[in-house]
Amino acid sequence: MGRNQAYCCICGGPFLEPGTRENEPGAWLCYPVLWTTAHNTKDGADLDMYQHEISLRYTYDLVDRVDDSQRRVLEEKATYREHNLFLISESSKEVPAFHVFGDTYWDKSALYFALHNQCSKLVQRFISTRHESHDVFHISDKDEICSVKQLWEVLFARVPASGCNHASNIEHPTRYYGVARLHRTEWEPDDDLLIGELVEADPIEVPKLTESILDNLEPCVSSTQSDETSNNIIDQDWWFNKLIAKEDIPWIWDLDEDQVRKKQRTGAWDWELLIKKLSRPDIYRPEDETLRLPLGLRNRRRIWRCIEEARLGDI
Repeated sequence: MGRNQAYCCICGGPFLEPGTRENEPGAWLCYPVLWTTAHNTKDGADLDMYQHEISLRYTYDLVDRVDDSQRRVLEEKATYREHNLFLISESSKEVPAFHVFGDTYWDKSALYFALHNQCSKLVQRFISTRHESHDVFHISDKDEICSVKQLWEVLFARVPASGCNHASNIEHPTRYYGVARLHRTEWEPDDDLLIGELVEADPIEVPKLTESILDNLEPCVSSTQSDETSNNIIDQDWWFNKLIAKEDIPWIWDLDEDQVRKKQRTGAWDWELLIKKLSRPDIYRPEDETLRLPLGLRNRRRIWRCIEEARLGDI
């Protein structure tokens, strides 16, 4: 039986088996978590059951509908096995991801979405930047997600609408920005080395993150008129404070402010140009030459973009 590689529903990267990449690039891909939904009961909480709904097309539906206020998304630590199977750490139960498991369309079971632990952390970071947080499943097709429940609804709407017990990933409207072309029965990063190395770079633990960003600073262009020079310095102070506040770059939450302030004292720098370059949505591309950035930070930007552009019904 050929390997049935499973891929993360947030970043599109593969799940690798434990121990295959210790202390190497891609080690973070060995740590999955599973999302499922549950509802409150008088005895605690029960997992939601899903079942195929046969209509004009095949899809999934809740078996027993309850008030959404009583439902929540649960996260379980897990270990990846071959053929799209995951072992839940707490219960030692082996489950597949992305489909209801059973032999017929009348079988019912919990539904699990698989994502990397680091991707789950990025989701939480993204949600923490929302001005409003609505802890509900309901979301319109134009709204950005502002809770894990709403992201579940977006992912649920992306679940393959036909077939039974075959899904090993969930499609993304942008094909995860180039990653989906590497989706094979087995992960083969050499098929596109640039994308493969990008995907395997850890998006959370980025070595020398602040130094790598500051290395892109350029000196301010000097002006021959003193009043213009003075205005330019004031403008750059405004852009510097904007960088410190991370208003336009919330995905760089771990920028070291002390290092940035130390750099500011060393000369007159073009902070405006730096922020505008960092704010470009396509700097995730490994071939981008506008900035010199580590692949981990580029991968973070790619995944953050996958999250921020999620919309209900986008597939």
